[in-house]
Formats: sequence, structure tokens, C-alpha cells
Amino acid sequence: MKRIIITSLLSACFISMSAQENTKLDPMFNELRTLIHSGISTSRGNYGLGQTVTQTHVFVGSNDFCTKDACGEGQVFLDSIWDTATVNKRNNEIRDRIISIVRHHLDSISALPDTEESYHFESHHQGIDTIRYSICLHSGKGQVKRYDSTRGEYFYDDVPGTETVSFNYDTKLKPCGKHFQSMGTLTYSRTESVKGGKSVFFDWNQYMQTILPILNKKGITQRTFKWAQDKFYGDADKDYSFGYTILLDDNKHSVEGETSGTLYFIPADQFELAQAVCKDINYATQHYIYNHPEQTYQYSFDTQFTPITDDGRDYKEQMLRTMNLQEGFDQHFVFVCSDVRGYYFLFCDTKGALWVPRESLILKSFINGKKEYVKGMKPKK
Repeated sequence: MKRIIITSLLSACFISMSAQENTKLDPMFNELRTLIHSGISTSRGNYGLGQTVTQTHVFVGSNDFCTKDACGEGQVFLDSIWDTATVNKRNNEIRDRIISIVRHHLDSISALPDTEESYHFESHHQGIDTIRYSICLHSGKGQVKRYDSTRGEYFYDDVPGTETVSFNYDTKLKPCGKHFQSMGTLTYSRTESVKGGKSVFFDWNQYMQTILPILNKKGITQRTFKWAQDKFYGDADKDYSFGYTILLDDNKHSVEGETSGTLYFIPADQFELAQAVCKDINYATQHYIYNHPEQTYQYSFDTQFTPITDDGRDYKEQMLRTMNLQEGFDQHFVFVCSDVRGYYFLFCDTKGALWVPRESLILKSFINGKKEYVKGMKPKK
């Protein structure tokens, strides 16, 4: 049987959580959103084990900018436009505020009487910081606690009934030896069993019956597309935005696959319509997955459009991915995209591996390296 491994080359950030995903950490997430405008993502999925997993990731990081005076090298753009020391000071103040919020809420949660376990470790020496929190709110049946000696943290298996929080934060010196960079991840995870404890394949046709009426509105046009590849042609980084490979039984990765689908387009001057349709599709998708939690899927909450003003740039964000191993390897995707022309929904039916062409919004087809552009949209050389 074929298995899949994600090899995404594009990261996406989702700002807000659904009202249906209320947790003890909501006050903390709400505070963090006043300081972090991106880097907070929430997803929910059934990955075939008879359970759903809901996770929120918050990425925390800072990077001091070097200066010519202090380091011999500097960010020329910053040196010429802003006072670098002022920028570093402001960034560090925001970082410290974020760390303070996280500490306050995680310490409070650790002290709750119904919290089963909590571990907290910190080390601070000459500007090098290490912070670890591992909190188990509920352990679930048959839970096994593990310790990662390389990262110095505890973690828990995703068995039904498990609810955990972790925070890992580290700083290190930059090559100049005078400035610092830091990176941290705050993760909330909850695992719940589905009724009967068994997963079934996603019913794409049933799902689309709830979505198509939303797209049947004045001002929305549609066209079909097709992508296929039996290998990479030309420059993969240049021709593809991101993708998923297939992991075969011999542990080799395959990029072979075929994708067909429908693109729905809303012009750039209809942003309010695009927002409304995107919101309705999000709500309809949430309603569907909560009513059919036993079906296999991965959903990213409150996917939103990002307006694009520069020609030649675009934005692609995955809202939904489904999995069905019944006939070969079949999966479906919903992408929310935008460019200078407007806003797009891509509904994809994929057999095998998916690789999204970088020019997918203006291509009619891209088959084994051969591109066919939508009439009038071929870029000028």
C-alpha cells in the first residue's frame, strides 16, 4: 500500500480559530494575536486512526539585525532607512512581551487542580535562553509519556482523550558574536475518538453538494484545469509552488501524479464578495467535518484571502485535504489563492502525487513540462 509524506515547500499561517474550538488556552491565544499578526495556525484532522486531532501552533522568534559599526557587516537596507538599534530594541520588547504572556498562562494552567502533569525548565546564561514547558491536561487511555533527551522535553502519544500543551524556546548567538536570534514553538493538541472508533474515507461528492451552491453566485466565473507529471521537468523550484510526494513501499519517493479540477474566480474589485464566499465555505466545511468526524481529512481553520498588489506575485493557502486509499492513491484539495487579478478557489481531484504549478492561476494545463496558458494570460518575456 502506498503512503504519503508531506514535502511542502510553502508554509501557511492561519490567524483565528473557529468558535467551535474553545479551549483553556483561548485567553492566551487572544492576547498573542494582538502582538503576532501571523504565525498562529489551527488545524483539525482525522488521519485514519479512528480519532480526530486538533492542534494550534504559535511560532515565536526574533532576529537581531547586525550593524556595520558593531559587527563590520550590516543590513544595508535597515542601516540606510532606520536606526538598527531602535529596531532591535522594539523587536526584543515584543518578544519579551510574548514570552511573558506565555509564561503567565502556562504557569496558571499548570497550577489548575485538574491538570494531570506539568514540567517546566528554564536556563539563562549570557544571553542564551532555554525554556521548556510540557503540560498534560488529560492523558487519555493507555497514554505513554516519553522524553526527548536531545530537546530536553516530555511529550505524549496522540491517544483518544489526550490534551496537551508544550512550549520550546531557544536563543543562540549569531556569527557576529554580538547579536542573537531566537526561535520557539507553542503547541496545543487535543485528540478525540470518533464514534465507533473507526475512520472511513472522505465522501467528496457529498461534501461538494454543500459547497457548490455557495459558488453559484453572480460575479463568480469558473474554468477547468489539469496538471500531470511523471517526473520533474526543468527547474522544480521555478515551476512549482509546493507539493506532496508519495512514499512507496521501497521507501522511495514518487512525484508521479495527475490532478484535475475546477477554478472559481472573483475579480480583484470584488473583495467583499470574495471574503463573504470564503467565510461561507469555511463555515460549510466546518459544519461538514463536525457532522462527519469519522471521515479522513485535514482542515485549516478560517483560511483567508490575502490581497496582492504586485504583478507577478500570488498567494496560495490550503484549506482542506482529504485522503482515500480505496483506489490507488486518491485525494482531494481545496486551495484559496489570490493575485493582482483577483481571488480564486481551486478544487482539486488528485491521483498520486500533487505538485501545484507556480503559474497555476493562469494555466489551463501543465502536463509533463508542457504548459498551456489561459487565453490572453501568457506572461510576456
